[in-house]
Amino acid sequence: MIDKLLKYQQIDADLKAIETELRQSDEFKKYASAVKFLKTVAESKAQIESKAGALMGAMAALEEKLGKLNEEKAEFAAWDEGADEATLAYLKKKSNELAKQFSALEGEISKLSQDMTELYAQYKKLMTNTKSMLAQQEESKKAYEDLTKSKDDQKKKIKKQLDALAKDISPEIMQKYLEKRKDPKFPIVYELSGRHCSACGTELSQLELANLKAVKIAECENCRRLIFIKE
Repeated sequence: MIDKLLKYQQIDADLKAIETELRQSDEFKKYASAVKFLKTVAESKAQIESKAGALMGAMAALEEKLGKLNEEKAEFAAWDEGADEATLAYLKKKSNELAKQFSALEGEISKLSQDMTELYAQYKKLMTNTKSMLAQQEESKKAYEDLTKSKDDQKKKIKKQLDALAKDISPEIMQKYLEKRKDPKFPIVYELSGRHCSACGTELSQLELANLKAVKIAECENCRRLIFIKE
């Protein structure tokens, strides 16, 4: 049965090679990158909209503050220019304070306007990239499907051979093999080298070695590959 399983794996390696070729193709990479990007669009858009809302709220608060300063400035401008010296000194001091507040406020408004401009640029870039990635997804998906179809005959031929071999292999072993076939690691079946797994080099204990001799094929406790002792 071990020979049949090794033969199965040998032929399966051809199928694995086709799968790897497809996964490493430019068509698949372009499709995968487009899908990955498009999955993030909704979240990125929500983040931008949230930031925009916060900036607009901050701008409204600054504009309200500016309005109050203008009202206060108008009140001081209406005071009688013939006020006494003490009043004039107070007005001058207050005027300087208002000037500083106006300057600081204008700086905040300018910075906020710049942030809003940059955020809008990010939004436009996101929309442009989204449009581009939608087109790439559609184009690369079609190209990948065509590439996959071009391998169908090869895959069918290999699978037919595998199905024939599987009939002579224990269903339990076959099930373990197919389960591990879902993992990227390949090959799956390795011969024991002395007392070591030839896949990862782990040394088997006396108990593990005795069990392997009894069941003929088992999982390596470290790398989980299937190992056997050649008789």
